[in-house]
Amino acid sequence: MKIDSEHIVKQSEEFALNIAKKISKITIRPFCEISFHSSEYRDRETLSNFLHKIPKSDNPLIYIIQIKSPKILSTLIEYFEDYQSANKLKVKNKDRVNLSRYNKTSTDILYVGSSTTDFKTRIKNHLGTEGTRVYSLHLCKWDNCLEYDLNIFAYEVISESNEIIERFIVEILEQQFWDKLNPIFGKRSGL
Repeated sequence: MKIDSEHIVKQSEEFALNIAKKISKITIRPFCEISFHSSEYRDRETLSNFLHKIPKSDNPLIYIIQIKSPKILSTLIEYFEDYQSANKLKVKNKDRVNLSRYNKTSTDILYVGSSTTDFKTRIKNHLGTEGTRVYSLHLCKWDNCLEYDLNIFAYEVISESNEIIERFIVEILEQQFWDKLNPIFGKRSGL
């Protein structure tokens, strides 16, 4: 098989330059800051009283979940480790909860992620009241009703040229947040 590798390299270079051009026309600006006490999302019904806190955006969002109660962080992590051990013994796609990767970092940032469609559902996944198949924090499933506070910071990703921002570009930007904040849970974007 004959492949024109020089042409492939040239096309790749043009593709990367085009991405850089698109990124140069993007602004990231604060969208919202949401605070939750753990008692506000013990279950789906309880959270329904507080869902108004989560606004809707038509733009892609990059979000950060931070624990405001750093004194109890070690206890929270201990609960996670216990739950994770038991969860691993369960059957995948049946009764196992798909938990975010545990990075064992030393920070108060629990998670960095992005949403291009339904931010509210994504936050419900992380709080633990929505689904078990999506990889998320699923906090209320393993926090043992511990009392703590969370801050969720969301940033809008806006194109100055009004172009639709492709998912992989949002992931490139998310990676920069992730690298800077080094969260306890989750994985770096798969790019």
